[in-house]
Amino acid sequence: MTVKPKAESIFEEFCNLNTIPCEKIPENVKATPDYKVILNGTAVLVEVKQIDTDNDFTNKGSSRTLGSHVRAKINEARKQLKSALNQNIPAILLIYNNLDPWQAFGTEQQDFIAAMYGEPTVVFNLNENRITDSYEGRNRSFREGKNTSFSAVGHLKQTIEGPTVLIYENIFCDNPIDFLSLPKCIEAVRVEYTQNGKEQ
Repeated sequence: MTVKPKAESIFEEFCNLNTIPCEKIPENVKATPDYKVILNGTAVLVEVKQIDTDNDFTNKGSSRTLGSHVRAKINEARKQLKSALNQNIPAILLIYNNLDPWQAFGTEQQDFIAAMYGEPTVVFNLNENRITDSYEGRNRSFREGKNTSFSAVGHLKQTIEGPTVLIYENIFCDNPIDFLSLPKCIEAVRVEYTQNGKEQ
């Protein structure tokens, strides 16, 4: 008997509390997302992943590479979300932090932005002795033609008041989410970029 991951139970609780129609997609030979939900009349596929282990996370102190946990889960979810691309349906990856009791280590806002769009980079002008530019740089999971099946990546979190969902837009996706019609229970961060990839 397969034990349901904690993240899936929390997501189902989120849907039930917010009266979001939610259907578990049966597992088969072909990789598929975990759920199909209806958000204000629109079908959206959802893959739920959880972070369970990290040798660098201890009670004595912790260190991490910015965005590494989120980036790893994006890589794990690529096959599942490709089926959404073939169906022309928006798809969301939700990540639950089962590692940190505070649900923050590796899943703070800067981790999502760095994993999706690249690590924060600054340009220091030696002649002027100052920073002259800043942008999102290397190790980005999303760009034109790469991981376009992801409409958004989000943080699934358990709080005292109940589960919450905060999603971050993938501006390079092929099947965008209609953010204006999202239910109020889903918070969204929209990211604007210029053509050279610099954050606005």
